[in-house]
Amino acid sequence: MNSDHDMKGESGKNFSNDGIAELTAKQKQSEKDNSQEDVSDAYLNDMKEKTSTYSLMEFLEQFHGEINSEKKIRLNLEFMRQALSQGSSPRFKDFWEVRKLCLSLFKEDMPVSIRADLWNSYIELASEAKQLKEIVDQQSAFAVEQIELAIQALEKDVADMNVVLELIADIVLPEECFSLQKNREFYTVIQRELQLLNALAVKINSLRKELLKTEMRIRIKNKLLERLSVCGNQVFPRRKELIKQISEQFSQDVEYFVYSQFREGEMKQLPGYVLREEIKYLQQIAKVLTLNTHVFSETRVKLSTCWDEIKNYEKERKKETQEKKLLFKQGFDLIAEKIQVFAASIHEETSLQECDQQITEILTFMRTVLLGRQEVQILKEQLYNVKKPVLEKARETEQIHLQKLQEKEKEKKDRLEKLSCDLKSLIQGASELSLEQLTSQNKALEECFQQLQWKQSEKQMLERLFKRIKDLINDNKEKTLMLLSEDDQKTLDQLHIVLFEKKNRRKELKEQLEQYRKLLGGSGLDFEKTIMYRDLMETDKSILEKINSSIFDIKKKIKQIAEMEI
Repeated sequence: MNSDHDMKGESGKNFSNDGIAELTAKQKQSEKDNSQEDVSDAYLNDMKEKTSTYSLMEFLEQFHGEINSEKKIRLNLEFMRQALSQGSSPRFKDFWEVRKLCLSLFKEDMPVSIRADLWNSYIELASEAKQLKEIVDQQSAFAVEQIELAIQALEKDVADMNVVLELIADIVLPEECFSLQKNREFYTVIQRELQLLNALAVKINSLRKELLKTEMRIRIKNKLLERLSVCGNQVFPRRKELIKQISEQFSQDVEYFVYSQFREGEMKQLPGYVLREEIKYLQQIAKVLTLNTHVFSETRVKLSTCWDEIKNYEKERKKETQEKKLLFKQGFDLIAEKIQVFAASIHEETSLQECDQQITEILTFMRTVLLGRQEVQILKEQLYNVKKPVLEKARETEQIHLQKLQEKEKEKKDRLEKLSCDLKSLIQGASELSLEQLTSQNKALEECFQQLQWKQSEKQMLERLFKRIKDLINDNKEKTLMLLSEDDQKTLDQLHIVLFEKKNRRKELKEQLEQYRKLLGGSGLDFEKTIMYRDLMETDKSILEKINSSIFDIKKKIKQIAEMEI
């Protein structure tokens, strides 16, 4: 509801949600005042309407202006007939006044036949007035009964306002309206009570107007009006107070919205389409809430002014956008020309590096030119289309290079597997070979090993195999020396050489074991490497034990030979 005026409605109806909604919807028009001061104005208007056609004063002036008794009687009869023919509200008071004047005129001299005719008309009008008075009294009694029933229902609703208030549904304010979000509960509570008070005010005014229009005894009418006044005293002051509260709060919220978003004639923070939607929501809510006429008109003017500011702002922004688009087009044409020159300079031998360098120069120049987002996207797409053939060619070259690397890696892997298999085969067949054969084959495999570059893990694995062969060669040499005759064993030089080699080998193994311990003591190895290094340690430990035992035996043999020489 946008006003607290124009209270119209039907009397005698009980209140319900549908009834209240129907009554409150009629309050969207304006009304000057809903207080009980309407009674006197409505009563005067009603009296003016009744006396608008041929009043008693006009009749009396015309009556006293006549001299002839017959004409006076006819004039009286005509006025009496008009007084009875006033629709639903005959003018009985005027009728009885004129009837008294007419009755005294029959005593004056006039022809008998004329007197008889006039007397018959007089009797007929008097009888008609009596019958009409009975009908009007019956209708008035029925109307009074109905109005009294309506007033009783109204008094019950006024007395049980708290109960009826629970039956009224809350108003629904748009969730998108952020300006009223803080006081949403306040508006819901106040407007809910105002819906009930508005409906009661409509009913009170409707019953008052209907009561004033209904013919009845003044005493009864005054009693009924007094009962309506009692109901009005419980409705109108409270309603006026709530309308003032909700109007002031709505005015403050709208004022804050205008101040926060349109301060100093400029739009702040939110874009135009959001502000337009907010203004629409506020205007719709202003029609739903029961606001006084001043606040409704004032807020509507403020919101309309804000709407115009948004339109002007968007108009100026559109103008600026058009100017920017013109500048964007000029910059776009300039960059597009450079891209065309760049595309013409691309040939089959152009490298990807040269292409990227020219693209970087163009992109750097683009940053110095005013361009829009769409223009930048189009220009970058054009640059990519120019670069695409060179990029595809570079990818093909890279793919070929990658294939060659893969082939080399596969060849190297095959050589590794072959060398590893040869070493393992030599280790397994070492017992069946002579020392010279074992040494020559080992030398050939070492030459093959030196021809390629190996990864660290591959190199360690192969070196481990070579060390095992070296150990086998040393063992073979040792056995050969041990099988010599006692005279030949006196050649201590050979035994010392073997001992020296054994010690060197032992030193290498100890250093290798220490390296393995350091690697295993760290935290950078995965599970597979940890297992591998542990296996290597176990193998080297067993070899070290054999070497220690062999050194002990050689030293013992040397000692024996030395003692024999002594």
